[in-house]
Amino acid sequence: MKHIRGNVYLMKEINRATILSLLHREKAMSRADMAKVTQLSATTVSSLVDELIAEGFIVESGEKSSVGAGRKAISLEISKDKGFVISVGLGNNTFYCTLSNFHSEIVAELTVPAVKGNDQVLQAIFHCISEIVRIAGISDFSQIKGIGIASPGIVDEGSGTISYARYLNLKDFEIIRLLQSRYYNLPIYVMNDTNAAAFAEYYLETSPSVKNVLYVWIYEGVGARFIVNGQVYSGYKGRAGEVALLHDNWFNSTYVLEQARKRAAKFGCPVPQTIEEVVQAYERGEIWIETMMNRSLLFLSRAVAVMMNLFGPQKTILDGWFMTSPKCIQKIHDHLAKFAVDGLYDSNWVSPASLGKRNYVIGVTTMVLHQLFKGKISLT
Repeated sequence: MKHIRGNVYLMKEINRATILSLLHREKAMSRADMAKVTQLSATTVSSLVDELIAEGFIVESGEKSSVGAGRKAISLEISKDKGFVISVGLGNNTFYCTLSNFHSEIVAELTVPAVKGNDQVLQAIFHCISEIVRIAGISDFSQIKGIGIASPGIVDEGSGTISYARYLNLKDFEIIRLLQSRYYNLPIYVMNDTNAAAFAEYYLETSPSVKNVLYVWIYEGVGARFIVNGQVYSGYKGRAGEVALLHDNWFNSTYVLEQARKRAAKFGCPVPQTIEEVVQAYERGEIWIETMMNRSLLFLSRAVAVMMNLFGPQKTILDGWFMTSPKCIQKIHDHLAKFAVDGLYDSNWVSPASLGKRNYVIGVTTMVLHQLFKGKISLT
């Protein structure tokens, strides 16, 4: 009989976690919609929702619009102030720290200069965590429900280790173990920064019906990440998606800016100082930049097409120096249509990223919350 009670309790906790995960993804839903999506009975959903409301994890947010007459459904959402999550994004030049509520809304943020080396980076993270709590005016640290770290380099997310990050001089950095020695009662996650950005763009900006996504990052270097059945595929010890061998020196932002400066000087035009200025000149149709940019976009599109044809995603998200230019985006679409398998291509399959340059911090925050709600036994 104990075994049966245990199974009943576990099933109840799984169902509670299912409801919280669904609300986290969908933002707001009615009880009836939850029952339809989860395929739980209306009675079960109503009972679990009432429990979660009583515990303060869910709140009623108003009436949900519906077609026709009759009683309107009540919309439900996660209580945003039940707890907070701290995320630290380790950049090559700066570390960016945020404190977010359960709606992923940033309550406080902090930027500090980057440091190098395992010991120095650990102390910087400790400083960011204590400082962001102070800035937010949180006197009770028990309100912090999780910590996320996003880092460049090779990250073994399974063991919680930053295996190697060249610019930050990190090697075999057991970040989770070291943080848990101080914050022992908190769930702590570490992700590769590109993995985190991919998860953010997928989870927050893509339809839940889309389960397989290719995310391509093209700035100073090139990275790609795969979402398979709704999960970030990291590969063995975090080594998936390192695609720099795809001749990225022909189209990364450093190369494009360097070549544009040479072309501008040759044509007697103002020399661009940033990649943004190069993109603006191309968007304006300035003759001196056309040939070079067309060539770079061709090589860029060819690399993306190789990955698309290999992986076969439902959706491809492009994040790069070219995103602010409709002309660049259209040129990429034109090339991808030529490189597509059997000539089958729909421009709706490919879209630009939408969360900005700090999407990696948004991503690790989202992952922490996703894991908290997905595996919820107790958040108290």
